[in-house]
Amino acid sequence: MGDESQDDTHALVLRARSGDRAAFAVLVNRYQQGVYAHLLGRTRDPERSQEVTQQAFITAFTTLERLEKPGSFRAWVIGIALNYARRRKKEVANLELLQGAPETREAGLQAMAAGERVDAVRSAIQDLPENYRTALLMHYFDKQRGKVIGEALGVSEGAVHMILLRARKALAEKLKAFEPE
Repeated sequence: MGDESQDDTHALVLRARSGDRAAFAVLVNRYQQGVYAHLLGRTRDPERSQEVTQQAFITAFTTLERLEKPGSFRAWVIGIALNYARRRKKEVANLELLQGAPETREAGLQAMAAGERVDAVRSAIQDLPENYRTALLMHYFDKQRGKVIGEALGVSEGAVHMILLRARKALAEKLKAFEPE
């Protein structure tokens, strides 16, 4: 994605914010398949991926004024979609846990401790500033490199390395309080 595409995306977001539904439709047409593919790679569930993609674009439309960098619409909507996917996965996991709860006390305690660790990490990541969260998710979960992350965040590749360093430090600091037994 070059600067021209980012500038065009920026202009479309600004038009959509001012009520131009056709501009938002262009954004949806441009990025919907990519968001869906991104989710499908994670969930391996076409129906769930489609549902979450639709929900992400609905949320993007209704919260478009919150997007700080209009040129980074793609990364922002992917972040929304990933949050919905994680939330949905957690809801399904909780339902499955209730339906097939571990029979032994020890297995239950181990599952609870593992769940607490996962929840602590999720919560800590969610509490990070948007640019830290986006950089971490793109780097560790999407296996993206500095240049691509920089384009999504609207910063240089060198700045991405500093953002990742600060994000890891902030995450470690947030997780310091969590001490599993």
